[in-house]
Amino acid sequence: MHTLSGLKKLASARDLVKDRVEQINNTGIIVLHNVSFSLSAVSLLFLIAFRINDSISLSWFFLSISVAFALIPILARKGYENTSKFLLLAYVDVCILILSSVFGKNMFIQVFYIPACGLSILLFDKEHASLRNLGIALAVGCYFVLDYIIFDKVYLSANEGMIVKWSILSAAFVTTWMTFNKFSESKELAEEQTQKLLEKTQSLNEELLEKKAQLEENVQELEEAKEKVEEGSKAKSEFLSTMSHEIRTPMNAIIGMTNLLVKDNPREDQLEQLEILDFSAKTLLALINDVLDFSKIESGKIEFEEVPFNLEDLLNGVIESFRFSADKKDVLLYTDKDEGVPDTIVGDPNRLTQILNNLMSNAVKFTEEGSVGIVVNKTSEEDGQLDIMFEVTDTGIGISEEKQKEIFESFTQERTDTTRIFGGTGLGLTISKKLVELQNGTIDIESEKGKGSTFFVEMPFGIPEEATEEVNSFSQYNMSETLHGSTVLVVEDNAINQKVMMRFLDKWNIKVILAEDGEEALKKIQHNFVNLVLMDLQMPKIDGYEATRLIRSMDEKQKSNVPIIALTAAALKEVKEKVYASGMNDYLTKPFNPTELQKKLEHYILNKQ
Repeated sequence: MHTLSGLKKLASARDLVKDRVEQINNTGIIVLHNVSFSLSAVSLLFLIAFRINDSISLSWFFLSISVAFALIPILARKGYENTSKFLLLAYVDVCILILSSVFGKNMFIQVFYIPACGLSILLFDKEHASLRNLGIALAVGCYFVLDYIIFDKVYLSANEGMIVKWSILSAAFVTTWMTFNKFSESKELAEEQTQKLLEKTQSLNEELLEKKAQLEENVQELEEAKEKVEEGSKAKSEFLSTMSHEIRTPMNAIIGMTNLLVKDNPREDQLEQLEILDFSAKTLLALINDVLDFSKIESGKIEFEEVPFNLEDLLNGVIESFRFSADKKDVLLYTDKDEGVPDTIVGDPNRLTQILNNLMSNAVKFTEEGSVGIVVNKTSEEDGQLDIMFEVTDTGIGISEEKQKEIFESFTQERTDTTRIFGGTGLGLTISKKLVELQNGTIDIESEKGKGSTFFVEMPFGIPEEATEEVNSFSQYNMSETLHGSTVLVVEDNAINQKVMMRFLDKWNIKVILAEDGEEALKKIQHNFVNLVLMDLQMPKIDGYEATRLIRSMDEKQKSNVPIIALTAAALKEVKEKVYASGMNDYLTKPFNPTELQKKLEHYILNKQ
């Protein structure tokens, strides 16, 4: 507050000085300065002239009047502008009066009263018309005194001349005294203000030092808080990584074994139980993924790919993943892709799948009859980029207009009992909205209570320079024929996960070599030929990262170039970056999707062959 007050006072002083400068620069003051100094100079010249010629003793007069004219501008600068102007007019009129009296009527000095009237007009503006008129009246009055009294009737004796002389000297003295008195007062005032300003400056400097010390203290506190936040963020990431690994490891076994049992031709009553088990496991996995994705988005650690992919395959994959749930309720699932939308586009297929899965999950969950579908249209295309609109529409329970404004907020659902009735965390739409916006897209909703909802997602995608038949679609071969006889080294320390992976690979006619840690994996790969390595990351002795680096450093090119796919329960960005940095070719998260695993095996084994 003191600082602001001091700044205000300094600003006021600056404005006051500015106003004074403007006043000095106005026309009247300029005229006053010029006329006063000019007349002072002329008076000095007359002083010199009359000192040389002693015929007329007027030296005293010109000396006093020169000093008076010189002091008038100083008086004006001290704020007595109108007084100074009027004194100037008075001195001019008196000078004309005395000089005319001395030199006589025939010298026509009295005609100078005409410019004296003009000087009154120049000195005073229209706002001071009364003073202007008074100055003109003074000049006229002096003329009449001179013309009708002095020239005709008044003759001064020597004593009377002395009276006039000393009167003029007294007037000059009074003017000088007034000027220097005001100058002295102004000097004292300036010294007082200077002292106050110095004291204020010292006070401000002390306050500035205090603020600086406080600022340094705050900076130190912020640095300490930053360190604590970074430590907390690191601890949070480690916790999420650990929890992800610990939860996904048993989930991998549950989902994997369920898939295997479904493929073993179970009885009809067993199939229904397996489908319930599979649905529940995938629901739990979706909840885990929601929490992890929400955490990654909030910490700014989400990342996006720019790869070509087949949009038709992606849409079919999304629809098929909800086929079982929809068929149980006799809800029709469909896709409708406009012919103007190319089959192959460039973007992040995984994030697009996640967005559509979240929207489809809600649509199927809240639709008891009717249909759920995905409609795809191209909205614009320019400079190798196209905007695509995805419409996920359903005939479900709908969303009230009030809730539509809140539906994209975290942990928000249509009713408080929605979680109890339908399940879910309320994070799906929040995550979808953030994923869409982070990719420069938009998401909106139209819904009517009891009639259904439509979510509109518009996102930009690239157009590949050359569309190929292999784009993001590895499934070009018949698995049982193409991978028959291939050898895969499975590096996994968990016995249950070993059995799950072996069962899948056995069904695909793939020979399996097991290793329980990185050290054993190095020995197995040195003594065996393998087409591919499935590498766990967190293992005793030598972990998956170090094992990969050692494999890549082997002298034999056939072994050092073997494809390595990370198979881990950790699903964080940092883990993925570390996977690629260590030299692995790809990444598969537990619990793995059998179809995705099949595609990656086809891609790396068959392409290498």
